[in-house]
Amino acid sequence: MATNEPMDRVVPLNSLPSYKVADGEPDIRGWDVMSADGRRIGRVDDLLVDTGANKVRYVDVEGDRGHMCVPIGLARLERDSRQVMVDRMQADQFGALPTHERGNVTRDYEMQLGRAMDTDFDTRTSNGTNLYGHEGFRDEGAVRLVLSEEELAVGKRQVAAGEVGVSKRVETEHVTDQVSLRHDEVDIERRPITDGYSATGINEIGAEEIRVPLHAEEAIVEKRVVPKEELIVRTREVVETETVEADLRRERAEVHREGVTERTVTDRPLTDNDGLNNR
Repeated sequence: MATNEPMDRVVPLNSLPSYKVADGEPDIRGWDVMSADGRRIGRVDDLLVDTGANKVRYVDVEGDRGHMCVPIGLARLERDSRQVMVDRMQADQFGALPTHERGNVTRDYEMQLGRAMDTDFDTRTSNGTNLYGHEGFRDEGAVRLVLSEEELAVGKRQVAAGEVGVSKRVETEHVTDQVSLRHDEVDIERRPITDGYSATGINEIGAEEIRVPLHAEEAIVEKRVVPKEELIVRTREVVETETVEADLRRERAEVHREGVTERTVTDRPLTDNDGLNNR
């Protein structure tokens, strides 16, 4: 038996978020498990996946004794009744299977399970036969898994990017200006009488008053509102290129050839000629 395989590589499907049951295939978790003599053994708690080969290896059955593994090749599905039939094992044979803790399956447990199901198991594995060469693993079509990968999907959405407010405020500026104002002034001219001007009619000396009105211009300051400028506010759309980055995960299937030549196993993409369109 090959000893370079990683330990505890058979893990529950529930712990593998990137794995799922293939579309169109039933998810048998929760189904009843029935023996060949028609007795209920327990229910399917989980599927145990070989992450190295990307295959379902076991049905994890939860029964009265605890958790036990049944090779997937021994399982026959009754979809109408939602039951997993194990036609090659009687109810008392299940009692001989070793139990395990819920979770990963160790290689030591697989060896115990192999010896419980096949008396020649130790002889076969010591001769270099693959652990999964038992007939219980030869038909693995009961449950199919699909591998997924993440793709970058870039979308766009409108978000608030702020706002622009335009307001006006009043400023006070002290200004000066020049204005010409006119006013009246009085010039008094004194002329002596030297030409013998007759003083007829001036018989008395007394007080007399002459009043001459004076005029002047004064500055009147008025303020008026005069439109000087208008603001037109509009938006325009600008397109910019932005680089987005993300780490994408991808699942890869690896084929492990143990005890066989490369010519024995064909690994190639399926085409229409393989009959997929006729299903």
